[in-house]
Amino acid sequence: MGNFAWFSSTADFLKELENPDFIPSLRKHFSEAFKEEPSMELLNSWKSELAYLKKTLSDVKGSIILEYRIPGSGERADVVMVSEGEKRNAVVIEMKGWRKAKPKDSFIYETDQNPGKQVNPIYQLNNYIGKLRFTSSSGESFKVDGKVVMYNVDRNTSEEIIIFKSEEKKLESYLKSTVSKVDAKGNGQIFVSSYYRQNKALFEAIKTHYSDLRKGAAETLVEEGFGLYGDQISIYTRVLEAIESGENAQFLIQGGPGSGKTMIAIELLLHSLSMNKQSVLCYRNNRMVESLRKLFASIDRGLDGVIKYFSTGRPNNPGVAEKGWNTKMDLAIFDEAQRMTIENIDLAGKAARITVFFFDEKQILGNGEKGTIQNFMEKYPNSIQMKLYGLYRNGLEYGEFVEHLLNSEPYSGILNDYELDYYSDLKQLLEKMREKQHMGKTALVASFTESKGDLKNRNSQENVRVGYPLPSKFEFYKDSQITLKWLMDPKKEYAPFWVDGKCNTLDTCASVYGSQGFEADYVGVIWGRDLVWRGNRFELGNSCEDSIGGSNSLKKLFLRGKGGDKDAYDLAIKLLINRYRILLTRGIRGTAVFCEDKETGEFLRDRIRMAKEISTAL
Repeated sequence: MGNFAWFSSTADFLKELENPDFIPSLRKHFSEAFKEEPSMELLNSWKSELAYLKKTLSDVKGSIILEYRIPGSGERADVVMVSEGEKRNAVVIEMKGWRKAKPKDSFIYETDQNPGKQVNPIYQLNNYIGKLRFTSSSGESFKVDGKVVMYNVDRNTSEEIIIFKSEEKKLESYLKSTVSKVDAKGNGQIFVSSYYRQNKALFEAIKTHYSDLRKGAAETLVEEGFGLYGDQISIYTRVLEAIESGENAQFLIQGGPGSGKTMIAIELLLHSLSMNKQSVLCYRNNRMVESLRKLFASIDRGLDGVIKYFSTGRPNNPGVAEKGWNTKMDLAIFDEAQRMTIENIDLAGKAARITVFFFDEKQILGNGEKGTIQNFMEKYPNSIQMKLYGLYRNGLEYGEFVEHLLNSEPYSGILNDYELDYYSDLKQLLEKMREKQHMGKTALVASFTESKGDLKNRNSQENVRVGYPLPSKFEFYKDSQITLKWLMDPKKEYAPFWVDGKCNTLDTCASVYGSQGFEADYVGVIWGRDLVWRGNRFELGNSCEDSIGGSNSLKKLFLRGKGGDKDAYDLAIKLLINRYRILLTRGIRGTAVFCEDKETGEFLRDRIRMAKEISTAL
């Protein structure tokens, strides 16, 4: 997971501290592991933190990890101590060098550091602990706890979770009782090799803690592994400030896959409802609306009414961002707002005093979807712009690989422990996926080619994506004896497929519409004949059956592009790349790719092989 400084024993660590080149060595390994240079602030904090640890760990045994990156996250814990021996304990130590510090609220501390407002270190620590317990492969086998260390501040609270200045012995005593057993590397090796695994669903956590959430205690979710990190907290607290102060404002919040847009949207909704504000959370997506309505209805009678469509296309039942919606709200949150039309963007701002748009331009899927930063800014030039950074759930490095691949650029980075493979035979891919099933959920996704799908008739030939005969007349699978059908019904099939694990049957595949927002441990991608590699670039291929959107469908755009319309051609390429970005990032731990076009398959195989060779060499 990119952890650059792990010592299998505290004795080895303390010995290394005597080396005058230790800090320069840390700096070099940090930049190699995280693809960024440590800031001067971080370098200075290392010096003071290491000096403090040197005084504290002389009689403590166990493994130690510096700047431990939480699996599936971009967050790093300052120090993690891991016990060796029969009992598996892990202690997170979050260290702060502030000289002045006092809590403002559950999320924010006021400090002497610039800027003065910092994340509450207790919340930050509990966020790390919660994620390690519930989103790490080690969460079920290790007991995880932790302390905040403020080594430049005198004790000013009764909070025992904080170790203050001149309390080194208190930390040493705590560590000796928790992790001090023997110096070995068994448990440390397991912990440092942990990977992301979601042990509890967000919806389940919301249901469990709803009584606290309705009172505004959003921090309760941190205990279940759904804590907010720095960027998320900044957005969350800024929107709440606007609600409390009576502002009229529009927030434009950009974030990539896995950056937590939906989680923040739900937490903002619940907190605003606890403030007795008229609030709604809006989607265009049937899947999210139905899933959230079902959850909210199970929690509290009538609560499902706060989940709305922002666009229905039905004048007699308009969405919140359509003509005919006449209710003025305090807060309207629009998730997946990249799917908005120009009219939706205009009307959304009139629906509430405060409007929050969460969007990702790179997930625009159709010609009629206009939710770009340019279009939002043209309508709301005085809006508040903020960003979330991801891709997290399957690793920053794999996200970079996907971006380079789709941008036709070579990739010189590493994949760390992400499993990426290409198969020239679909049978081999399916066999590999079955081998992975004991390690988690496996799922198949496919490009929208060969058949368009038929929601009205589940047995229609239009629902066969892989097999023979195919509606497209493609005979590639004639003798394969493989049949894969589309996942079709958002209300009845999506949740059983992804959440309940029906995806493991590997006889059904999801299109981009059926996979957006979902994930599995291992995902097999069937790359179709819509986007093909020719020479040194991606081009439009021979088949695209995505007819969603009628006159604005990708299929119509595809055909115009193939007919000589350059603007249509370029836009079709852009939308197809967005689709493959989504399909290629559904796998948390691994992705296997099969391609129906030979030349494209050779290109993908070579790019994947080169990335794996670089990773092995480094």
